Amino acid sequence: MSRARTTGFFLVVMTLAGCGLDPVRVSDRVSTRDMLLGVTALDDGAAAAIDVRVGSPIGAVELTGGDALFVTVDGTRRPMVEGELNGAPIHSVKLDALPGDFLLDLERQSDRDVHGVVVEVPRPFTMTAAGLTQDLPLTLSWEAEPEGGEVVVTVQGDCIDPLTRALDEDTGMLVLTQAELRPPPAGPPLAPCALQVSISKTITTRDALFSMNPGGIVTTSAEQRRTIAATWTP
Repeated sequence: MSRARTTGFFLVVMTLAGCGLDPVRVSDRVSTRDMLLGVTALDDGAAAAIDVRVGSPIGAVELTGGDALFVTVDGTRRPMVEGELNGAPIHSVKLDALPGDFLLDLERQSDRDVHGVVVEVPRPFTMTAAGLTQDLPLTLSWEAEPEGGEVVVTVQGDCIDPLTRALDEDTGMLVLTQAELRPPPAGPPLAPCALQVSISKTITTRDALFSMNPGGIVTTSAEQRRTIAATWTP
């Protein structure tokens, strides 16, 4: 977008705001090339969900006039169900699991469709925790995936300050010493202490909706998260 066009766009938005009018946010008045698709997906090991928000440079967009979103997961195509979150439309699908990458389609009645947007998802994994009794450290193990995105480990419990560790690479193992699990200012409760250990792998992307034409953006964030219980006996 040129500087002149950018200035003109913001003048229009400010004029609308000054008049007390909300900008038009129904999809049949918004070009596909002006749409911003935000995709979030989470598989926590028990269930999974995919959410899509449709926006534009002036705010959230409600799909109208027969426009619809679909996802294809593990070879099955599903329509997304529209709801509302914080006053804005959100389109969702509930699943048992996310086995891998999935496809997103936007079908429109009076404008260009978007088909086959690939949303990258980390591979499912399992994790184990061992140790953390007397002088033994907490040893976490899981299936490593070098290209599986950002890895974050979180440990929580009544007897420690919450610990969050972002890993530079997915090695499939992390050892936490008892010294790293500091007790809260009030001091630890009587042993043993129950802990919750979570490992999250997240892939985020940002791409144009159309490879050959400018305009339209899709951002994605897909996460595999696993949580297990552990016990610390100091």
